[in-house]
Amino acid sequence: MIYKITVSTKNIIQPLNKLGVEDIDEKSFFFVEAADPDDACYKALNKLKTKIIEQNLTDEIVDYLEDELHNDTKVISLRGVKPH
Repeated sequence: MIYKITVSTKNIIQPLNKLGVEDIDEKSFFFVEAADPDDACYKALNKLKTKIIEQNLTDEIVDYLEDELHNDTKVISLRGVKPH
C-alpha cells in the first residue's frame, strides 16, 4: 500500500541550522510504499534523513540524526492512498 506521511519537523529546524542545514520546512510530506503503517513511518524518517544528508554531511549531522532525530520529529498524519 502507498502511504502519505506528514512529519512535523519544527523542532529540528534550529539544531540543523546550527549544523549548516538550511532547507527544512516545519512540515514535510512523504509518499512511501510499505506493508503496514509502522513500516511507512520508518521509511518516511529514512527519507527525511536522506533529504538532510543530501544538503550537508558531517560527523555532527550524522550524530544528530542517529541520536536526536526520532525524539525531535513527530508523525502528525498517516493516510493510505490509492494509486491512480
